[in-house]
Amino acid sequence: MKKPVPVMSESLNWSSMIGNVLINFSTLDLLVQDFLQANLSPEEFAKLRVRAFHDRVEGVQKFVRAHPDPADQHARDQFFVRLEPVRELRNHIAHGLLRVTLAEDQKNWIMTLSLPRDLDGSSSEDARHLTFPELLQASQTLTGLIEDFKKLFGKYG
Repeated sequence: MKKPVPVMSESLNWSSMIGNVLINFSTLDLLVQDFLQANLSPEEFAKLRVRAFHDRVEGVQKFVRAHPDPADQHARDQFFVRLEPVRELRNHIAHGLLRVTLAEDQKNWIMTLSLPRDLDGSSSEDARHLTFPELLQASQTLTGLIEDFKKLFGKYG
């Protein structure tokens, strides 16, 4: 019997954590698409499935607003608030230029995520500067979001 691939790499490094964020984000996206497919008409789902993740999440929000559950309302609202910074980070990782360099203090490593239009994006306003503990925290938040999505929205599917 094969051992399952661990969700979290035993060696915590920049590459494994970036991969972990991307894989887990894809898992969350799949849950969102499964939810939409189970709850929308085939025509509505066909339109949303080819749109960006942000649009698919708005589709989930629209559906749950139309089918309110006062007991879960606050938790659902908080889910979407917590999701936004993780979504933005994923977009920077997936669509940006990544550089790992020493921070200004010359002691700690940071990752600079800049947009492709900024060749030397490290000082750009749009650049994100991320420490490894921040990346680890984002990965843990994403894991929590996956579990919360199942709890909060699984009953609709």
